[in-house]
Amino acid sequence: MAVVLAVLSVSACSKPEPSWHRVDLPGAADLRDVADCGGQWWAVGGRTGGGPAAWTSADGDTWRSVPFAPLPASFYGPREVITDVACAGDRVAMIGAVPGGAHGNPRVSSWRLDGGRMVENAAPFETYGGDTAVDVGRLAGGPAGFAIAGNRSTGAAAWLSPADARVFTLFENAPGLAGKTVARDAVAMPDGQWAIVGGAAAGSVLDQRAAVWLTTDGKSWTRDDPPAAGGFNEIQRAVRDGDDVVAAGMRDTRFGLWRWHAGAWTAGKAFGGDSGGVRSLALADGKPVVVGGGLYLDGRKAEAPEPPVAVAARGKQLLLAAKQRLWRTDV
Repeated sequence: MAVVLAVLSVSACSKPEPSWHRVDLPGAADLRDVADCGGQWWAVGGRTGGGPAAWTSADGDTWRSVPFAPLPASFYGPREVITDVACAGDRVAMIGAVPGGAHGNPRVSSWRLDGGRMVENAAPFETYGGDTAVDVGRLAGGPAGFAIAGNRSTGAAAWLSPADARVFTLFENAPGLAGKTVARDAVAMPDGQWAIVGGAAAGSVLDQRAAVWLTTDGKSWTRDDPPAAGGFNEIQRAVRDGDDVVAAGMRDTRFGLWRWHAGAWTAGKAFGGDSGGVRSLALADGKPVVVGGGLYLDGRKAEAPEPPVAVAARGKQLLLAAKQRLWRTDV
């Protein structure tokens, strides 16, 4: 009887691991990101032999390749790997990069969906590179267009584009945004503003507080930080949850969650942790799914079929990208 009660107790307190369904893509893949775009799944990265690649599917089972159209005179575009994909309705944009030049720095370009193809956008070298370049980070979509979070030598920076995702304008050394700051991700707020999330120096050299900057046009910025906490804090990914925003990042050596609701930020629970930080965040059936040194479902370490690269969700459906294939499950 004691053994039976013990087994029942463990069963009642534990949650079953998800049952994963493997999805093989047409052609060899080097996957970097996934997204759900209004009922259409997207997976992006590069082809094993080189060059940008993307696949799309309505049901998650049958996938088709999406062609790419680099600029006619582009040297790096045909060699890039797509690192990020974002969408707003049926508008889809991507970021691609490949090492190049004498120092092997990333050569970055943006891409937009146009006529069923991903078309490379023209941009001056200094838009993403140049003497003040540090990194080009995450891409987000919203009603106003698209936003990229990244960093320049003057601190946090952002690139904004109208709805067609054709031209991205760099805002660097912007008052209220630049300084001893870092930007990691962007998210469209319910009121139409863009939020750039990351961290700002605080206190001693090792301290940093989680930071959020708001803008409508990239020219003026206001701070909307979560409550300050001691130690190292950094928001690294943010996604919408209806009229709320859910964010994840580092809280000292652990992962932490934040939520924006009705105009105010609150800090959620801490869990897990990895030196590489949070690499991907999605909400599946309202539960946060975090990729960082493994897979975490609602703060609980979960078994993944392969080391995860990125996740996306649609309702209860969870799409996981490993290095070379996709996996699906319900949570």
